[in-house]
Amino acid sequence: MNDQPLPDCAPEEPDPEAPGRPAVRCRLCGRPLTGRASRRTGLGPACDAKLHPSRPDIRPRRHDVEQERLF
Repeated sequence: MNDQPLPDCAPEEPDPEAPGRPAVRCRLCGRPLTGRASRRTGLGPACDAKLHPSRPDIRPRRHDVEQERLF
């Protein structure tokens, strides 16, 4: 039998501190960023939500208005 360990089936998470990849930190809180979108924007998901909150629901409210009938 072979005494070498079996390779892991699960892919490894990329290490943000790896020497081939420069460390990117959040511009607001300084935590290391690992997600592609977070690294591109320079903000983590929580800090991005603080700076860019979702829009309020401003759908027009419909209501009936009494008016004379148009011919």
